[in-house]
Amino acid sequence: MEASAFRLQKKMKKEKEFRVTVREYRPRDRKKILKLVKELEAELAEKFQAVKIKPGTEDCRKRYLNPATKYKTFVALAGKKIVGYLMGYPSLGAPEVDMMYDILPLPHGEVPPEFYLQITFVSKPFRNRGISKLLHKHVIDYARRQGHKEVYACIAKWNDPELKVIRSFKFKEKDLGYRYRLSLKL
Repeated sequence: MEASAFRLQKKMKKEKEFRVTVREYRPRDRKKILKLVKELEAELAEKFQAVKIKPGTEDCRKRYLNPATKYKTFVALAGKKIVGYLMGYPSLGAPEVDMMYDILPLPHGEVPPEFYLQITFVSKPFRNRGISKLLHKHVIDYARRQGHKEVYACIAKWNDPELKVIRSFKFKEKDLGYRYRLSLKL
């Protein structure tokens, strides 16, 4: 076996031994999350070559990772390396309406009834290890502790890996044509 192949095999074995943990996003995680966003965009551009993918790193930086907004991000760490994330937010029940507000238009202290799971991503080398499921479990528990009555997601029908994870939590499904609305009562 060549020396480089041996090092790669050894590195892969080490990566499998990492303990995976989930925690809330911290501002110092921003560069690592943005790197994962670029990885996601590259995958989507490859999968949907006929579609022009609008770069989302600037929106992510200014909107989703801004602590002054309603958005919550959770990160998955393999050892000390951020390998995935899940972004979501307290919701009034309709993503189309929710997207208009970065700060919820509710009286102070009132908890919206729902928590929307907007996007989940795990870096390719770390997939199929239960990381997405761990992220979802953590966020469902978080939503329950915050007092939300339901967690939901709207997922494109082509997104089989995400649908598999969501369905494993027994979310109820509603067919919306090209996507599903999946809901879990808490």
